[in-house]
Amino acid sequence: MPDLDVLGIALRALLYVGTVATVGGILFALSFPKTAGAVRGSVRAQIAFGCCLLLLVELLRYASFQLAIGGHDWGRAFGPDLRWMAFETPMGRAALMRVAAAAVLVVIGVRPVLGVRLASVFLILGSFLIEGHTVSGDETSVLSSALLLLHVLAVHWWLGAFFPLMMLIRTGEPAAHAPAVEAFGARAFPIVAALLVAGVLLAGQLTGWQLRLDNAYQQRFLVKIGLVAAMLAIAMANKLYFTPLLKRAPARGAAQLGASIGIETIVALAVLAATAWALDASSDM
Repeated sequence: MPDLDVLGIALRALLYVGTVATVGGILFALSFPKTAGAVRGSVRAQIAFGCCLLLLVELLRYASFQLAIGGHDWGRAFGPDLRWMAFETPMGRAALMRVAAAAVLVVIGVRPVLGVRLASVFLILGSFLIEGHTVSGDETSVLSSALLLLHVLAVHWWLGAFFPLMMLIRTGEPAAHAPAVEAFGARAFPIVAALLVAGVLLAGQLTGWQLRLDNAYQQRFLVKIGLVAAMLAIAMANKLYFTPLLKRAPARGAAQLGASIGIETIVALAVLAATAWALDASSDM
């Protein structure tokens, strides 16, 4: 049904938002401990939001899957014969990994237990490797899995930093703005470069290096590429114009950089939605 297709795309997009908020918040705290300490409440709120969203979305995805295989009959879908069917699929096993990680993070609450947080990061990022196109036994799939892991790690690191940086600029000490933003920009350059290289190679692996404009997946993927290009343009403006402006005119620079990061966040959400939308057409590749 089209309605279920739309629901599936929306839930997958929200799933990506949840993983980015959770893993991205943890990676930001590990990468920039001093900056994260200045906005500790915001970082913790982001991680908590991501965990709660993951738990809710995976519950809804489970219910949606069960209803689909049960012919929209609630009694049959959740009866003894079918109720665990979702967890026999790669999607279900990946969901269990994410739910386990999110549940543990919710239980430990505000206590930043390093080992638990790292294990949660590995579980959530690893969950992307057991579902989708990388699941097969040939050598190409091993390379694709490695590229996918690098890609999702870089995506979560990059996008997960937007909210803490925006909150630092809005509420932190003005003297801390420029050093924090410069430190992020210095690390972001190689990480985003790795993200793009891995993404291009992964796309080539999945499409056989063939451009087919009549293919629904590739059409939607081109929309995603356009949105990523917009993000990169904003990131370059942040680095080359707004960050130097922080030093010349701190108040004006903070206001403009904060607004720019806000716009970049909106575009990032559109990228995640476009990714879910493209994946919905991946069977046509």
